[in-house]
Amino acid sequence: MPATNLEVGKTVGDYEIIALLGHGGMGQVFKVRNLISDRVDAMKSLISYGDGDSEKAERFLREIKVLARLEHPNITSFRTAFRINEELLMIMEYVEGSSLSRQLHRRLEFWRAVDYTCQVLSALGHAHRCGVLHRDVKPSNILIGAGDRVKLTDFGIASLTADPGLTITGGAVGTLYYMAPEQMKALPIDGRADLYSAGVTLYEMITGRVPFRGDSYYSVLKANLESRPTPPNELVPDLPAALSAIIEKSLEKNPADRFQTADEFRIALQDLHLEKPSDHDSPTASAVVAPHFAPASKTPSRSFERLDPAVLETARKKLALYIGPLAKIIVGQAASRARSVEDLYQVLAAEIPSTQDREKFLRSRPL
Repeated sequence: MPATNLEVGKTVGDYEIIALLGHGGMGQVFKVRNLISDRVDAMKSLISYGDGDSEKAERFLREIKVLARLEHPNITSFRTAFRINEELLMIMEYVEGSSLSRQLHRRLEFWRAVDYTCQVLSALGHAHRCGVLHRDVKPSNILIGAGDRVKLTDFGIASLTADPGLTITGGAVGTLYYMAPEQMKALPIDGRADLYSAGVTLYEMITGRVPFRGDSYYSVLKANLESRPTPPNELVPDLPAALSAIIEKSLEKNPADRFQTADEFRIALQDLHLEKPSDHDSPTASAVVAPHFAPASKTPSRSFERLDPAVLETARKKLALYIGPLAKIIVGQAASRARSVEDLYQVLAAEIPSTQDREKFLRSRPL
């Protein structure tokens, strides 16, 4: 199929090409200006293809159809699509900013990582309700625009379903470091695979590394399928235990053990109440943690085996009255560093937002 001559300075239909924004194996993305409305947009083109590249054409057409059915402030907006000289072009919202991957040369502040993730999850929640699975959530597909507004982009391998409750079957697609175990094994997937990918991205923002690394495709695949990731608060000692627990839950191997919806994941993060520091505060990660979240101990204890399982179960039930299902994970983490039952309850009480409830919980500890 012949390619349109796409170069800076050229005009394609009603669009003047202003700049080349990026290119890859699938195609190119340009910054363009509509000659009628004067609005600046982004134009995506598919690299010219022949009969042997029909899969690329189908993927590009699928992306157009996916974006056309999604309308959300955290998803790049679809404008229109048209053909010029038999070449398919898509016009999208232009986002002034850069991808999240360009910020990951350093660990992000806790509040910022959580804020970005909540916006991604808001986008995923909308997509899932519309019957769309993204299947390739990763930092390079997350754009950060003005005012830290997040835009989820690149739905090129997304799947459309007839019903939002349906799952997708087929081969493994996505980017290895961010793929859910069931996605790697080409098993049927649903929205929880996207939530796993969002969890990997959050893990990387917080710790500065992905959960599983290796020097080969096989080593990364094997680690993802067989190993548990290092708990985030072991890599970042001042990370709030509750946030570490949320990240670990999002990375569970079994989809049934993860958050079941994007909204559930997002609400758990929002309930942490991490605050953005004021201008005069030091912009360190620890400065943005709300005071009722105790940082993880920097000196790990080996006292876990000395704590009676019955005591731990009682503590879990009591804590669950105040913070819900996350109590199980937090009790397990606190027990590994608590020196006594009294110490255990002090650590757990720090996870309860209300002062009155915190004192009530402490009074309930066994003497």
